[in-house]
Amino acid sequence: MIYKHIEENAESLLHENGFYSVGFDIRELVKHLKIDLVETSFDFDSDISGLLAINNEQIVISINSLEDPKRHRFTIAHELGHLKLHSKEQPVFIDKIPKVMYRNNASATGEIHKEREANAFAAALLMPKELVADVIENCKLNGDEMVKHLAKEFVVSVQAMSFRLSNLGYYLG
Repeated sequence: MIYKHIEENAESLLHENGFYSVGFDIRELVKHLKIDLVETSFDFDSDISGLLAINNEQIVISINSLEDPKRHRFTIAHELGHLKLHSKEQPVFIDKIPKVMYRNNASATGEIHKEREANAFAAALLMPKELVADVIENCKLNGDEMVKHLAKEFVVSVQAMSFRLSNLGYYLG
C-alpha cells in the first residue's frame, strides 16, 4: 500500500479517541479533538469545499454549507488529514498569521501531493480497511449493489467508496 503510514495515522486517531466504528460521527470526533467546526457558504469562491486554519493553539475547520452532508464528512476528514500530516511542515509564523490549507476542485483530482495525501487520510479515516473488509465479508450483495451498500454503511458517496475499494485492491465487478 502506497500510503501505509497514512492508513496507520488515520486508524490510530480513531482508536485513540474511541471512534473506530462504521459510519462514526465525524463532527463528534472534531468536537472531541477540541477543533472548532464552522459552516459557511464560501461566497468569495464557490470552488472551496473547506479549509483548515491554525493560529497558535486554535484550530478551525470550515466547510462549505452549500454542499452535501456526505461531502461535508469527506471534507472534514480531508482537513483533519492536513492537520495530522502537514501542519508541522509549515513554517512557524512569528506574526501570528494563520496557516491555511484548503480543499477545492484541484485537490479532488489529486494533482497536488499534499492534497492526495489528505484525500488518502480522509478515505482511511472514514472507511478503515479492516472495517470495510468486515462489512464486505458479512454482505450478500455483489457489484454495484455492494458498493451502494458500503457507501450507505460508511456514510460516504458511492464515488468515494468506489475509489476506496479500488485503492484497497477489491474488484467487485
